[in-house]
This record gives sequence, structure tokens and C-alpha cells, in this order.
Amino acid sequence: MLYEVFASAYRELYNLVESFDEDLSRGVVDVDEYYREAVVRSMYLDAYFLAGRLNEVLVRHPELLRVLPGAAPAQSPDALYKLLGVLAGVLFRIACGFEGPSRGVLVLLGYSYLGLAGGRPLDAVVFTLASIALARGRWDVAAELLWRVDVDLEGVINFACGAVELAKFLEDRGISSIPE
Repeated sequence: MLYEVFASAYRELYNLVESFDEDLSRGVVDVDEYYREAVVRSMYLDAYFLAGRLNEVLVRHPELLRVLPGAAPAQSPDALYKLLGVLAGVLFRIACGFEGPSRGVLVLLGYSYLGLAGGRPLDAVVFTLASIALARGRWDVAAELLWRVDVDLEGVINFACGAVELAKFLEDRGISSIPE
């Protein structure tokens, strides 16, 4: 029964994303309405459910564990949070190698993973919608959505890429990681 409740919530979240993308394609987006929907849908994002689904994917695709440094099957929400952080870092590194809209799209997806990892599901949903808006060339919609969660679009992209550059600088000097 609980699985069905969460599965239904994720279907609704998928439907929200699909509807948002369709509205962007038509050029008509009610940011207020989508933000309200994001608030409602984010209440049902559950770490245990995500960990279970992620484990299913990792069991079916063990090659992902070789590709993602530091990734391991998520036996608990804590392990899931660590894996989501690793995925965000990978996306940031890839994104910051690009110029133009692709950079922002991938950075926002990375922040979506960090939102989940940090127990901030609303941020995760909003960052996902904002990344879709950027992919569709709607900087204005992305900026307005992020403003709702007190995030500056240009600032957050610059911050992520600045952190990547700092990490590369440290790695070039033989410092492989910053102690946790």
C-alpha cells in the first residue's frame, strides 16, 4: 500500500514535469501555478522510496557503480544522500566545461540532486523545472522559479562553476579532496 502511495506521487511529479515542458513549448507558463504544484508534489518525495528505486536501477545496471566515483548501492537514505551528492558533483564538473545554456541546464540538475541530498525536496523540484525552462531557452521562467526559493539563477551557476575551478586548482597542486 505504501509503495502505491509513493508510486502515485512520483507519477504526479512526472506529470507535472511533462505538463510544464508542454506549456514551455507552447510559450504559455503560469509560474505561480507551477510553483504551487511543486510545493504540493514535493511533500511526497521520500528518501527511503528513492533509495529503493535507486537500488533497483543499480542492481540492473552495475556498470553505473564503475562510472560514478564513490557510488555504492544506497542501503539507507544516508547512502542515498551521499550518492546524490556524487551525482551532483559529476554534473557540475561536466556542466562547467560547457558554455551557454547547456552549462546552466546541467548545473541546475546538479542542484536538484543536492536538494534531494539535503532533504529539501521543494528545491529539488524547483531546480528540475528551472533546468527544463533553461533547456527550452526560457531564462526568465527559470529565474522566476528559482527566485521563489531565494536563489539567483546567474549566481548559482557561477558559484557551482567557481567551486569546480577551485577543486581543479587544488587537484593540480596534489590535493585530491577536501576533508569532510
